[in-house]
Amino acid sequence: MISLRSMEATLSDYLHMQAWFAEEELQQFVWCDEKGEGEVSLDRIEEKYGGRVKAQKDVFPYFILNDGQPIGFIQYYIHNDTTVGLDMWIGEKAQRSRGFGSQALRQMVRLIHEKYPEITTLFIDPEVENKRAVRCYEKAGFRHAGIFTDEEGNACCMMKIVFEQEEKHEN
Repeated sequence: MISLRSMEATLSDYLHMQAWFAEEELQQFVWCDEKGEGEVSLDRIEEKYGGRVKAQKDVFPYFILNDGQPIGFIQYYIHNDTTVGLDMWIGEKAQRSRGFGSQALRQMVRLIHEKYPEITTLFIDPEVENKRAVRCYEKAGFRHAGIFTDEEGNACCMMKIVFEQEEKHEN
């Protein structure tokens, strides 16, 4: 069963991140700071993610669990008063292409929608070449909203979910 839990500032969580960053397929699309940077040190992972875990102010990191075991990562970040961005990946190679990413993403969408009723738009922006991620996000309900070039020069798909706002009627 797929579930989410807040990432923790523990050696265990940092070791999972380190292993995922070292995985060859993920290095194509997911990195700590630089694509292909090789092994990412635990100090670097703690430096990058420790503040997010401890502060929980603007960026909210979670682990994706399958039957209680970490298999991936998902985070959301507050972009502005009405918009939230997301990042995610399935880190465990054997757990990919089994629908777990879409399940986790749908859970996160529900969590955000319930926690922040003022949020009207969620977005995620995979690289165009990352076909597995694009399909996962489509299955979770995200729709294509255009292509843009990121700061590294990669073509990325802007994908969004826009929540319909309930109209308030006065009696």
